[in-house]
Amino acid sequence: MKTIITCPGVDEYMAPFMGFFRNIKGRALAENYVCGLLMDGERKSVEPMSARVNASERGMQRLLSGVKWDERGVLSTYQEMMLAVTADPMGVFLIDDTSFPKKGRESVCVARQYCGATGKTDNCQVGVSMTYVGQGVAWPYVMKIFVPESWDKGDDECIQRRAKTKMPDSVRYRPKWRIALELLDEARSRQVPHWAVLADSWYGDIPEFRQELARRGERYILGVYSDTQVFLEPPTVEHVAQVASKRGRPRKKDHVIVVNPDPIKVAAIGKAIANDAWECLTIRQGSQNKPLVIEAVSLRVFPAHGWRSGDVHEDVWLLIERRHLSKGEFELRYFFSNMPQTIPTLDLVRLSHERYWIEHGYQQLKDELGLDHHEGRSWLGWHRHVLLTFLAFGYLTMIRLKQKKQMNQSMWNSWLRCRGILEKEYFS
Repeated sequence: MKTIITCPGVDEYMAPFMGFFRNIKGRALAENYVCGLLMDGERKSVEPMSARVNASERGMQRLLSGVKWDERGVLSTYQEMMLAVTADPMGVFLIDDTSFPKKGRESVCVARQYCGATGKTDNCQVGVSMTYVGQGVAWPYVMKIFVPESWDKGDDECIQRRAKTKMPDSVRYRPKWRIALELLDEARSRQVPHWAVLADSWYGDIPEFRQELARRGERYILGVYSDTQVFLEPPTVEHVAQVASKRGRPRKKDHVIVVNPDPIKVAAIGKAIANDAWECLTIRQGSQNKPLVIEAVSLRVFPAHGWRSGDVHEDVWLLIERRHLSKGEFELRYFFSNMPQTIPTLDLVRLSHERYWIEHGYQQLKDELGLDHHEGRSWLGWHRHVLLTFLAFGYLTMIRLKQKKQMNQSMWNSWLRCRGILEKEYFS
């Protein structure tokens, strides 16, 4: 097998991972695979990639399912490498999920479920991911596939599908927010520095997810839906004494008497805010550095999830963003946050917009590196392809950081020369 290296420095970049492959052939295949992901090409599946890097197609297929290598060790080393240049006490974790549309039913964990790629319920796989943002750099930290309930029924058809895709017996259905907490706990166990956790409304509208984050001492800014209800004042709870009865079950929760007005939807609050109450912020984001003008307001509220059953929640920030559209119309977005009560509204806005990196990162992972081009069907193959795509992303990130450092050094040297601070020969 002859290797064609088309990515400068990729061998040096891949060197820390090579100890996790049992033989030379596996190491060469891994480097070829990463190079194939980095090279130009419409498809980044095994067949076209193997042709581009002049490697064995069968060998690259076996890399995903047959060759013995330590995925955990590779992932851990990748995370350590990236944290070495991006670790930041003011860093954030971005939690989200991404979909992989599929046509057949045989690929691991494929099912009819909401597919963000198509914007509707469709046949797809879903990966729950966590992205790290530190020092102005965002990179994928980890991703795990979501196991739908249809893949955990225990009937004969389900058992056969699991066997064909070689799913571990220990893997069972768990809600996406539970998977997200597991990913976060793994990072917390490694003491990855961060200040906050961000997620969209699918996660933010789940009170158990917010409670678990708060129980861990995590600060968060989480999107919520427009029909989410809140109290503007704390509800009064009547503690009802348990009455012994031979029939029926005793009441387990308190009965709530709402002495304030009924809970109100956050959409109604947003529409009622006076024009002079909005604070304005211009954020420059995107590859073209286009300005995004946002108006925002924040107030303390009490989430009303489960209030009829006696559930009571601590007060949080309700952050409302307003973006002006064409013809005088505007769009409102809503967020819950347990950030300190002293934090200014515009600081909340700046932090919430770190989620921009989610869309930007997925676009690069899918459009440029072929994250969603995997055509295999096995559990192991899916996770190995995702991991190798992360390595390709890490290579590009390291290249950009090196180029940025060189550019900054060049600008600094030019500034020193212009002022005669240092002699030119020091820079020869």
